[in-house]
Amino acid sequence: MFEIFRYFLPYLKGYRLEFLFIFFGITATAIATVATAHIIKPILDDIFINRDVEKLHIIPIFLVFIYLVKSVGRYFQTYFTAKIGESIVMRLRNEMLQKILELDMEYINSVRNGELISRINNDILRVRYIVSDMFPELSREIVTILGLVAYVIYQSPILSFWTLVILPATFYPLSILAKKMKATSKRSQEKSADIVSKLTELFNNIEIIKSNSTEKVELEKFQEENRNFFHISLRGVKIFGLVSPMMEVYSSLSIALVIIFGGEAVINGEMSVGSFFSFLTAVGLLFDPIKKVSAIFNKMQDGISATERIIELLNIENRIQNGTEKISDIQKIEFQQVSFLSILNNISFSISKGEKIAFVGDSGGGKTTTINLLMRFYDRDSGYILLDGQKIENIQIESLRRNIAIVSQRVYIFNDTILNNVAYGSDEVDSNRAVKALKMVEAWEFVSKMEKGIYTQLQEFGANLSGGERQRIALARAIYQDSPVLILDEATSALDNRVEKKIFENLQNYFKNRIVIIIAHRLSTIEDSDRIYLFSNGKIVGVGTHQELLEHSPEYRRLHNR
Repeated sequence: MFEIFRYFLPYLKGYRLEFLFIFFGITATAIATVATAHIIKPILDDIFINRDVEKLHIIPIFLVFIYLVKSVGRYFQTYFTAKIGESIVMRLRNEMLQKILELDMEYINSVRNGELISRINNDILRVRYIVSDMFPELSREIVTILGLVAYVIYQSPILSFWTLVILPATFYPLSILAKKMKATSKRSQEKSADIVSKLTELFNNIEIIKSNSTEKVELEKFQEENRNFFHISLRGVKIFGLVSPMMEVYSSLSIALVIIFGGEAVINGEMSVGSFFSFLTAVGLLFDPIKKVSAIFNKMQDGISATERIIELLNIENRIQNGTEKISDIQKIEFQQVSFLSILNNISFSISKGEKIAFVGDSGGGKTTTINLLMRFYDRDSGYILLDGQKIENIQIESLRRNIAIVSQRVYIFNDTILNNVAYGSDEVDSNRAVKALKMVEAWEFVSKMEKGIYTQLQEFGANLSGGERQRIALARAIYQDSPVLILDEATSALDNRVEKKIFENLQNYFKNRIVIIIAHRLSTIEDSDRIYLFSNGKIVGVGTHQELLEHSPEYRRLHNR
């Protein structure tokens, strides 16, 4: 618990005024609670036993005033702790997303999307209880307990002994429950991540599920995950539910002892009825915050477990380290004997501004991996990647990627307007520039027919577009970026030959004074390339123009004939 508190301590800076109001609220609540017990004495002794008419009209006013102070104190504490807590949660959620966005692709690909979503959503909600509710509640109840303990000792040291002697006996079973609660909470959070991951997978693959009529199969798989989550959650409820009954038993034992020994004191004239009931009220009020502290202590295990998962994520070190050099243009790209895992083996090539090269070969040959290394989604194991003679590791990643426009095999469409999708990643949104890019990729014809044109809202994943239309929007985005390097990785695979040919004719002028790399299975799109690199099993097995490879490479002829 103290480690968690130390972790959140830096987040609590800058809230001095809020903490002042919270301190006022906690103090006012604790004092009012003690005063509630104390006022019982004059009510019984002065009003009901001594029949003091004057105090009959004064004491109720004090009682209302006590509860007014308590209510104001509660409000101040509730509002300002919520303000601090929500601010911290907002900041923490932003930091988590920033961390995830900055993580290496290697890590992101190794973790389910649902797991990452669960960390940002479910874990944060559990942590929210710690920063927004637990610390202030714990502070208030502890101050109240201390106040009431001091009051019962002041009222009767002997009776307070019989009251407080029971308390240490509660610590051991509660600590056992807390350990079980923490273990159950961790399993619950992991299973919650499984649920989110399964739902993400289902929604992302809904088309193939429906096309294969596997709705019942997937539902059964989800029901099994959901059933497991139910049992784990129920176990947590069972453990947490034991806290209150346990404290009720202990409090009843304590009150029973107070009645026995206090009753004797009243009978023997050692204590007035008002003093006894004031003491008894204080004891009754004392066990309420003790029960709350016990509940908080057990419930916070859930937040501690979530916090540990969040800290684990925030402490992940990236394998890919950022460079320091900025670039504004790229004149030449060189790969020198680059190898990566078992996917690439001694890849070497170079391309200069004004050239267009192509990568061809069967799937799995290493073409896209080569591009991923150029984008620094991964770092090569050996060899060198040079940009204008400078090692790629020395270049700032943001500067590198802003100089490369890429259309990958998978088309990414955001739930936003066509204009914002085309201008995505650029510093300015220019409608004229977007229309020009759309015309170059033969997309303006269908966009202009839409009711709102470039301001049409696209659905998630571009569901209101066809596959070819989505691909042309992605192409327009790369053209709009106007980078010195353009990479087209199967960028026209969803288009028919006529549209594809028209797009490449439109782009001929655009290709000039740029480095252009095209990955294609349709060889008709790359026949005019300056050089074609033939990939096979992670190696370059042929280099030349289209005609040269047709003449000298049986493998290329096989691809061409196919």
